[in-house]
Amino acid sequence: MFFVFGVSETLVKKAADKKCSRFTGSYPNRRELTIDEYQQKLVKTRDELFAKMKVQKLSHSLSTPSLAKQYSELTKAQEKCRDIEIRYRKPTGSINPKTKKEVLEWATYIG
Repeated sequence: MFFVFGVSETLVKKAADKKCSRFTGSYPNRRELTIDEYQQKLVKTRDELFAKMKVQKLSHSLSTPSLAKQYSELTKAQEKCRDIEIRYRKPTGSINPKTKKEVLEWATYIG
């Protein structure tokens, strides 16, 4: 199974909405931001997050690398993206002593 990893504008918007508060200050001097102030703060937070956010899984499991490549090209065409790559689960050769299953790691597909 292949997956597309990267940072997209949609992920950054969701993270910024969670992180950015509509209020400023502490208890005695706490006030609600105006719409313009909040939008400026939100844009600044989005720019910072887009620059430093770690790559995340953008797609569900795809059966072939060609499908993953098509998905990554489609994602790049639709929105601003960074660090798009195709990854798959690769066996490490070791076995987890607790579950007795083989340990897998993410590996970048180069094809």
